[in-house]
Amino acid sequence: SSTVRLIDEEQNMVGVVSKSAAIQMAEDAELDLVILSPEADPPVVKLMDYNKYKYEQQKKKRDQQKKSSAHRVDQKELKMGYNIDVHDYSVRLRAAQKFLKDGDKVKLIVSLKGRENEFKNNAIELIRRFRDDVGELAVEESKNFRDRNMTLVLVPNKAVAQKEAPKKKEKPTGTEVSASVST
Repeated sequence: SSTVRLIDEEQNMVGVVSKSAAIQMAEDAELDLVILSPEADPPVVKLMDYNKYKYEQQKKKRDQQKKSSAHRVDQKELKMGYNIDVHDYSVRLRAAQKFLKDGDKVKLIVSLKGRENEFKNNAIELIRRFRDDVGELAVEESKNFRDRNMTLVLVPNKAVAQKEAPKKKEKPTGTEVSASVST
């Protein structure tokens, strides 16, 4: 089209001007002329530094990705046999409690191989005892007791998590400088 609706670099509406005048204004200001909406009548264009605009868009996108990854919930797996020893059981229980306090899901897997499949009731009892020992820290999301690999997925309880702030490890933002003195 021969005319365009022009917006200057301070977001002020200049108005409808000829296309050649808009190009001349962009060259005088050493800026780019960017079409915002080509379907409008007349098309809307803006004076801006396009490289700076693209850089700011990429920066916003990176910040959004960082924020979304901070709220991501990881799933941790704990495996054990149906005849696990008392100490090994307590180690897995402490690990599960730590994961749940950090805001992660926990998937408990009890595997049965060969003749161990006859002791399915012991494995189910072990999983139920584990769920009860975790207590209010977690809510049961799903379970599967039919296969040889029996699973139980626990999700952190939001009511308990609100009482205690999550203790996710954050990367330090400061830089460390070390200096050595030689004599």
